[in-house]
Amino acid sequence: MKKTLLKLIGGICICLAYSCVDDRVMEDPFAGKPAARLGVGQLANQLLAGDQFTRMEIEMVYMSGYRPTNFMLGEMVTFLEDYVNKSDGIIFRQKEIPALGQANYTISDIRELEETHRERYNEREIFTVFLLVVDGYFSQDEEENFALGAAYNSTSMVLFGPRIVENSGGFRRPSLPVLETTVTLHELGHLMGLVNNGTAMVHEHEDDEYESHCDNESCLMYWAVETNRGLNLMGSTVPELDENCKNDIRANGGK
Repeated sequence: MKKTLLKLIGGICICLAYSCVDDRVMEDPFAGKPAARLGVGQLANQLLAGDQFTRMEIEMVYMSGYRPTNFMLGEMVTFLEDYVNKSDGIIFRQKEIPALGQANYTISDIRELEETHRERYNEREIFTVFLLVVDGYFSQDEEENFALGAAYNSTSMVLFGPRIVENSGGFRRPSLPVLETTVTLHELGHLMGLVNNGTAMVHEHEDDEYESHCDNESCLMYWAVETNRGLNLMGSTVPELDENCKNDIRANGGK
C-alpha cells in the first residue's frame, strides 16, 4: 500500500510517497480466545486431526465439593486416545475454585466463569479443551426435564455437579463415576462435531427429532444421555459410540 511522509530537507517541506508492506502477522483462526468463542463443533477437525495440533490439554476447573472422579479422568484419556490424532499425547490440568452457592447458572454465567478462570487456549501445537463443573443447576431446567451437562462453545463444556450427584447411585441409577463420565464424554462428542454438527455423516444417522444426536439409543451420542431421560438407559458401564459415529470421526481426521 502507499503512504505519504512529510520531511524537511534544507528548510523545504517535501512530500514523499513510498510503498510499505503490512508486517502484521496474520492471526491463526484456530487459536486463542476468538477460536474458543466459536460455536460447538466448529473446531471439530482441529480437535480430531493431528495436522496442526499434535497435543491436547484438558483444563478442568471445578467448584469445591465437585472434583471430577479419577474414574472419569481415566476414561476420558482412553476415549481421547481412541479417537483423536494427537501424537504428542494428552495432559490434564485441574484447578479448584470456591463454590458460589448459586442455585442456577445461565449460559452467560458459565461463559463469564470461563472468562475469569480459564488460563489456556489453543496455541502453537496444543489444542485445549475447557471443562467447568459448577455447584448449581442449569437455568433452563424444567421439573420433568433437566440437563446434566452441556457443550456451549467450540472447546468448552460444563457439568452441573448437583444434578449428577442427585441422580447417581441407588435403584436403577448409574454410579456417580459412570454417570459423570457418560455425560462428559457425550459433551466431548459434541465438541468433536457429532452428530452432523461440524463432522459430516458418512451415513445418515442423525435423530430426526433431536438434532445433533444419534438415532441409536445404545450410542453415547443418543439425545437422552445428557438429560434425566437417559438415566434408565444406563447400566453399570459407560455407553460407547456406535459404528456410524466412529466412521464420522475417522472421516474428519480422527482415528
